[in-house]
Amino acid sequence: MNQPSVTVIIVTYHSRENIGECLDALRPSIDAGDTTCIVVDNASEDGTAEFVAETYPWVKLVRSAENLGYGRGCNLGFERCTTPYIFILNPDAVADRQTIVTLREFMNSHPAAGMAAPALLEGGHYIQAAGLMTTPGSLFRSAIGSRRVFPDQRVIEPGTPPFETTWICGAAMMIRSDLFKSLGGFDPRFFLYFEETDLCRRANATGASIWAIGEARITHLGGASAQATGETRVGSCIAEHYYRSRYYYLTKHFGRLLATAAEFADAVGSFARSVRARLRQQSLPSGGTVAKRPFLRFPAQPHR
Repeated sequence: MNQPSVTVIIVTYHSRENIGECLDALRPSIDAGDTTCIVVDNASEDGTAEFVAETYPWVKLVRSAENLGYGRGCNLGFERCTTPYIFILNPDAVADRQTIVTLREFMNSHPAAGMAAPALLEGGHYIQAAGLMTTPGSLFRSAIGSRRVFPDQRVIEPGTPPFETTWICGAAMMIRSDLFKSLGGFDPRFFLYFEETDLCRRANATGASIWAIGEARITHLGGASAQATGETRVGSCIAEHYYRSRYYYLTKHFGRLLATAAEFADAVGSFARSVRARLRQQSLPSGGTVAKRPFLRFPAQPHR
């Protein structure tokens, strides 16, 4: 039996309909002895934790008494991790053993690599881009309608050679455990959204490199928790988390003055797009709900 080298950490919230396919795909890695799995359930009310406990006894199940959010849930799972790598995975993502092995072997052969992400198939297309590092400049460029909002953006095409980047998606990312620990894990102030952006920026600051690995690939349903609770990404509490987290992230890394200016620019740009859409009798763009978004507000401080 191999000694596990990777701990898969999955944070669930109302994930009963999706978690089974995710865990079924991990079973060969578990049986091979090179992977272990921790599921942190954020007080789901749809029977997610009970389903995992009854159907997948090989999973280390952690039941949170409250919804901690994504980053804090990952931190809670990491407290029980003893492997050199962690693989953070959404419950609606499917990763086979070869994907995990490919990411791990790349990290083994590249000591400076601190984080790595696979290509991601969603809706029948490989759509995951790397390099979407939000900055005040990206918001200003978006506000004026630039086609190059993220100059470093690049789609992770399956089968293509690895490339270094500044940002990878939190839906599936492998991280060295010692790096994650040295960074203090995810900033607990982020309940949802921008926790991985903040982590990538802090990892870059330490000199650790971040990579996109096209030879590894997963499938992702996307937005499953929001769909399960009947919420949409815009115009709901999900959108509220997004805007609060973004303003906190911008302020944390660029200062309140620049963060505020960028948020104002984004709001003006969103309002202008919504006006144009109304005049043309088109559906409102997702960024046009300026009146409904929290403005210049931080996420609430965590209770503990």
